[in-house]
Order: sequence, then structure tokens, then C-alpha cells
Amino acid sequence: MQKDFHYYCIAVLAKAAGFNKKDALIIGYASQYVDDATESELIRLEVPGLIKFDPVRTAYAGLDLAGSLTWSAQKRVFIPFHFIPAKPFSPKESNTFSFVTQPATGEQNGAKSFAELLLDEAASEPQRHRWRRLCRIGVALHTYADTWAHQRFSGRHNREENDVENIHVYHRDTDKYEHLKLENLILDALPQIGHAEAGFFPDLAFQKWKYDSRQAPPVVERDNVEQFLKAAQAIYDALLPMKKTRPDEPIPWQEIAPDIRQLFEGGHIIKVETTDRLTMRAYRHYHKLDLGERCQKWQDKFDHLFRPYPAGHSYNYDHLKWRNEALKGDTAWDSWSRREWDQMRPMKLAGSEAEFWNSLWVHFHRATLRQRHFVLENMP
Repeated sequence: MQKDFHYYCIAVLAKAAGFNKKDALIIGYASQYVDDATESELIRLEVPGLIKFDPVRTAYAGLDLAGSLTWSAQKRVFIPFHFIPAKPFSPKESNTFSFVTQPATGEQNGAKSFAELLLDEAASEPQRHRWRRLCRIGVALHTYADTWAHQRFSGRHNREENDVENIHVYHRDTDKYEHLKLENLILDALPQIGHAEAGFFPDLAFQKWKYDSRQAPPVVERDNVEQFLKAAQAIYDALLPMKKTRPDEPIPWQEIAPDIRQLFEGGHIIKVETTDRLTMRAYRHYHKLDLGERCQKWQDKFDHLFRPYPAGHSYNYDHLKWRNEALKGDTAWDSWSRREWDQMRPMKLAGSEAEFWNSLWVHFHRATLRQRHFVLENMP
């Protein structure tokens, strides 16, 4: 899933489920920032004692594939935040444990899915820790939602789980599938981690597509509109009964579902030049597919739910916002090399030291640390 779901849709679902405007926007931001938290090294703070803040990396920028090849990255980043297994590991059932992600569709055999347990754990954070709790819910919702987009893939390097062949994309205007022969050649060169070999097709809300898998069934056909709509309703249903601070009146699912479906369906394939299709530029192209335009449509449709905006918040996502509320200076570190991180000078705080430790950026990293621990404690 991309920003249109992880931020814009999640914020709407939280607001419709009764969270007030500010809390819904925080939940949505935390959800999307899971895809943007590339900060990976200790950050020295310009305070007495030069304290170092240790952030929790939850994403890799662009095609930073080299960093994802290690088991440490797969275990600490991909599995806890993007490819949670269907159920926790149990020594008594070790023979049935699988790393493969499956939709968090409710109790099976009397037990909740791993993603549902994760969301319950996040919501159990005491309400007196309001910002921490909202960040934990948002982070958990990112992982929960991804169980639909990332179904049938795992966060580890494994050929049987993540091999993808013969991708076809469906064009709704012609009612026909197109076999992406050139893209398949390029994507086959990528490591079999997560859905790398499927490119970004699992994450595009509007995409209908199919591919060959080593798992059963061998041919998988996916209509992302239907899968994403199921994810949205499940998230709404999970958020509705949660305890809330100064809640708003809920909006029935039936009132927002038609608009959400329409927004999911609203993307389109832009024709790619053959020269681009022969290079990794095609991979980047499918990642971007009119994402800005799709996000703008979400704003046009649902911005009124958040008006008038709470102070310091708006229904618009800027991935530097929380960083800049906590720190003063250059926070655009997403593509920094290890050398640039090593040369990073101590960073000034945007406000007082107390404000830094209570900033949403810090609460986000505390939330992700809790989630990583919870997931890894329930892994083999």
C-alpha cells in the first residue's frame, strides 16, 4: 500500500470511527511514516552531555536494496512492520508456523491473527500516554493493512515464498490483461524478499493483476480494489470500539464506503516508453503511478471532515513534518550514505528539551520499538 491508503485512507477511517480530528490525523501520519522512517543511525543532540537518540528504522528509501539483503534487516524492518506472519510462533505448533503474510480476516480456530493481536497490544497502551498510544495504533494499522496488500509474501529472503513470474496487469478500459514481458525480466533480477519480484503492483490501490507463484494455487489473480476495500472495512470495524479521548460522533461505514471504493478505482496506467521499460526506471515508474494525483483526490473528497484544522495539523502529508517539529536543521536524510551519517553534526532541538522528548517524532520511534519487540518476542 502507498500513501493514499496508509495516510489519507487511514485518517478518514479513524475519523469515521469516532476519533477526533487531531487524533485521527496523528494516527494517519504514524501509519504512513512507517514507510518513511529511514533514520538508521544514532543522532547526536546538541544538549548538555551530547545525548544520542537511537531511532528505529522501519523503511528503506527507494531502491536501497543492498541494505535489505541481510537477515538483520529482514527481521528488524520487514517482518515486524510490513510482512507480519499470519500467526505468532508457538513451540507446540512449530511444524505449522509460516513466515507468509495472510489477510487479518478475524479469528481462525478460535485464535486471533498476529496482526490483530498486534493492534490489540497497541490499543492497550494507557490513554494517559495519549500521543504514544495514537502512534502505536497508527504503526500497528500500517502492518495490519499490509496483510491484505502483502498477502502470500514473506519478509524474509525465500524463493518458495516470494518468487513471482509472468506478471499480467489488467486494463479496465479494454477489459484485457497485458503480459509485462520486459518488466518481468527486470523484476526477476531483484532479490526474493517480500514482493520485490512483483514490483509495486501489490501496493497500487487500483491495480488488478495476476502472476505465477510457487505456492498453491500456482496462478494468483488479485483485484487490489476489492482487497483494499476489505482492509478498509476491517480497520474501521477494529477502530470503532476502541477507547477514545474526546471522541467525535462516528460516521457509518455505509456512508463512506462508496467514496472509498471510487477513490481506490481512480488510478490509471500511464504509457511507459520502451527505453524506460528496459531499465530500472520502469520499477520506479510503477511506484509513482500518479500517486500525487490520487492523494489529491482523497483531499478533495474528505478534507471537510477535518475542517477547521486542529492547530498544527492538516489533512496533508509531509514526511519531514514530525522530524522538523523535533529537530532543527537538515532532516532530509533519506538518501544519506553511512559516511554522511557518520559526519552528521549534533542537531539542535526545534524547541526545549522537554518538548523534544514529548514530540510526535520521538513518540513514533518509541512506538515502533515497542512493536518490534512484541513481534520478535513471538517469532522463532
